[in-house]
Amino acid sequence: MASITIKDVPKALHERLKRVAVGNRRSLGSEIIVCLERALEQPTPSKAELMEAAAALRKKLPWVDHQQVEEYKRAGRP
Repeated sequence: MASITIKDVPKALHERLKRVAVGNRRSLGSEIIVCLERALEQPTPSKAELMEAAAALRKKLPWVDHQQVEEYKRAGRP
């Protein structure tokens, strides 16, 4: 089995990992492996899925009159 050394782990993250490991009755190393496995199991959305999600979000946003925005930005300027 391969080994990995992780340097410069923030103290707060290290403490949190230790607490979670104790709560799950695992060693720190085993808990880190579980966290990595879970993170890598998440499906990576395709470009098409991301574009579709962005288009759906844009449809939910209110319409913006960019000319009016520019007028608001210039208001009160010399």
